[in-house]
Amino acid sequence: MTGESPFLAKDVLSESRPQHYKTKFTGSGGEYLRIWIVNMFLTILTLGIYAAWAKVRTRQYFYAHTKLAGQSFEYMANPFALLRGNLIIGGGLFLYFFAEIYNPVYSGLVVAAFYFILPFLIYKSLRFFAHNSAFRNIRFHFLGSLRESYKTYFLLPLLIPLTLGLIVPYWVFCRKKYFFDNFSFGTTTNSFQGRPRSFYKVYALGSLMFFLAAVLAGLGLYITFPLIKSASTSDPGTVSRAATFMIPLFMYLIFLVFFAFAQQYIYARLTNYCWGQTSLGNVRFQSTLQVRRLLWIKLTNILAILLSLGLLIPWAKVRRVRYIFDNLTVITAETLDDFTAKVEPEVSAFGEAATDFFDIEIGL
Repeated sequence: MTGESPFLAKDVLSESRPQHYKTKFTGSGGEYLRIWIVNMFLTILTLGIYAAWAKVRTRQYFYAHTKLAGQSFEYMANPFALLRGNLIIGGGLFLYFFAEIYNPVYSGLVVAAFYFILPFLIYKSLRFFAHNSAFRNIRFHFLGSLRESYKTYFLLPLLIPLTLGLIVPYWVFCRKKYFFDNFSFGTTTNSFQGRPRSFYKVYALGSLMFFLAAVLAGLGLYITFPLIKSASTSDPGTVSRAATFMIPLFMYLIFLVFFAFAQQYIYARLTNYCWGQTSLGNVRFQSTLQVRRLLWIKLTNILAILLSLGLLIPWAKVRRVRYIFDNLTVITAETLDDFTAKVEPEVSAFGEAATDFFDIEIGL
């Protein structure tokens, strides 16, 4: 007998177990619908000027309703900062259309110039996005370099046609790594341990699904068209014109379903993998997205949007966001209160330098 209390041993064991905190999205489609309608109306009324305020209002709503351990996230961007960036992008679009009318050669030069500065815009946008995001009054930061952005978003895309697309999984890996490996929460930095071969496996299976979809749709059309043609020639009354329209449409819908399945498969598998390979100090993450559920959400969202003539876009967005966040878990060996108490806010000049006015949507 050691004399040690069994209750003390139980307490030590329970404290050493990892703590799991699931994120939760509490927003509703009805609430966001009101914000969305006002945003759309004022953006149209102001010829796009209100778009900066609309983006801030939207993000503030989604941040405020995204909770972790009962605490909401914060989005603190200044709409005037976004407006300056929007005006620059708008000026570029105006220059492109003016050049297209004047001389198409000049419009090509505008596109080339935009492609050249795109990595710079993405770099600035990620810094802006991170700096204006916070949790428990502690800001996030993006530490990626401009050089890495040019490698990821300028150099690698140029190699896609030269490699017949074989470099695409590696390019996607580099984009994910640039994002997941360069964020910090206060002074605690992220670490991403993912490997390119996992991306190649996912894309190989996703491409196989897409290929099978194309083959099935092609075979269906190849088999049915001769039958329709033969039947209509022998007895035109037995084959309606609707059949010649509905059969290709049916094959096309089958192709779209398979394509959507491949798309959601790639998204779910890579999202789960990337979160699983990311750590923030002693904090780990777990994403448990299911392909079938994502496919069901996507297909029914598309159907709802079409039947409502677009009015259910907010409901569809909230539905998808809720599912994604409800399947993200934060895992830490200590309580979340203890972890955030140890994290120190950034006190260097980096924070002020990060408040640039670029905020563009980035497809990661």
